[in-house]
Amino acid sequence: MPWQQHCLDIIGEVDETGVYRWPIVIISVPRQSGKTTMTMAVALHRILTGRGRKVWHTAQTGQDARSKWLELVDVAMASSWRSLLKSRKTNGAESLEIPRLLSKFSPHPPTEESLHGEQSDLNIIDEAWAFDDAQGEALMQAIVPTQSTRDGAQTILVSTMGTAKSTWFHGLVDKARAGVEDMAIIEWGIGPDDDPTDLDTVAACHPAYGHTVTMRALQRAAAQLGPAQFARAYGNRPTGSTERLIPTEAWQTAASTDPIPENEPVAFAAAVDWNRSETAIAAAAVVDDIPMIEIVDVRPGTSWAAPRLRQLAATHKATAICVDNFGPSTALHDELTRGGTDVLPLKTRDVTGACAEFYDRVLGDIDTDGIRHPRIKIRPNPNLDIAAEIVTRRRTGDAWAWSRRETTGSAGTIAPLEAATLAMFASLHQPPPPVEPGVF
Repeated sequence: MPWQQHCLDIIGEVDETGVYRWPIVIISVPRQSGKTTMTMAVALHRILTGRGRKVWHTAQTGQDARSKWLELVDVAMASSWRSLLKSRKTNGAESLEIPRLLSKFSPHPPTEESLHGEQSDLNIIDEAWAFDDAQGEALMQAIVPTQSTRDGAQTILVSTMGTAKSTWFHGLVDKARAGVEDMAIIEWGIGPDDDPTDLDTVAACHPAYGHTVTMRALQRAAAQLGPAQFARAYGNRPTGSTERLIPTEAWQTAASTDPIPENEPVAFAAAVDWNRSETAIAAAAVVDDIPMIEIVDVRPGTSWAAPRLRQLAATHKATAICVDNFGPSTALHDELTRGGTDVLPLKTRDVTGACAEFYDRVLGDIDTDGIRHPRIKIRPNPNLDIAAEIVTRRRTGDAWAWSRRETTGSAGTIAPLEAATLAMFASLHQPPPPVEPGVF
């Protein structure tokens, strides 16, 4: 495929002395792109083009490394080069060799001691997203010394973007994007502002689409995965957490397409993302003792939010406006109050209590027939769906609240969920109506 050839061209680029130009090459692509064929082509080329070449492959665990290596060997042995190759699959002594050149390609576990006493011309790290900082550094401690006497040695990292725990790989990606010398990065995927539910956009950013991936395959995957997980797998965009805090089934059960009735008293709330990349506004009303939640706006930046809240409050005669006066929303809270807008006062226990109540209402009650009955109605919104999928929680004393930091840089932000939570709180804690003066 064209993307594979592009990668091979970059990997094989040489400088004026004939040495490979890029010591480190990062290839980040969605799943089902065809990494296996491209990886085997690189390994096979390296052991074919020199005497005594040593190529190594590793992955998340030693077993994963061996399993993937066996898959790569099968590809090689099915190629037109098979007459030159000899494979050894004995556990612990695996190698794909070219006997005439004394060159070989072998797997190794991702440990600091795994390559002790060895040399390397090429090291391939598969699924690099699986390593945290400590594991990644240990792996490089194994690799780097083996390349010291090999002119033009390269390390190639092939991976989809990961989760909040993928700190090592994401750090390398950030360095490569920043233009750090001797690092090349080749990546395909949707942008941070792209909608992962727009399959045409996902298809346009998937390098294998139109070759081995079809629209039907994307539709099937989107139906089976949540928005954030689909964005990671097929859009190559990182997610914020590894395990979902709000169960998918409960969240889907709480969804309702019913709009808030026009004559119901409405409260509004807003939240700013931790890195101030976007602001979300939500509305809520209590109908028959059930909070109804809608996302009104999710836009980049913060400057638009205060005027928009004032306009919404005036148009809909809002019963309350709620913005957290601590954290990233502090500036928005202060801008509103300086302009004379009344903002519902919040304490830390109000925020933690609102998060817990929102969570409890989504989970609802399960009757004797096993049917869940949520105590909240949430109008579906892609931004809110992603926030609910990626959110984690942080401890605050003996309570907890939604965690902003662990989702920063993921498939989305949790600002829509924060706004929805505070809108629910405001709708349930509306100030009492003013008392009409009376004559006694």
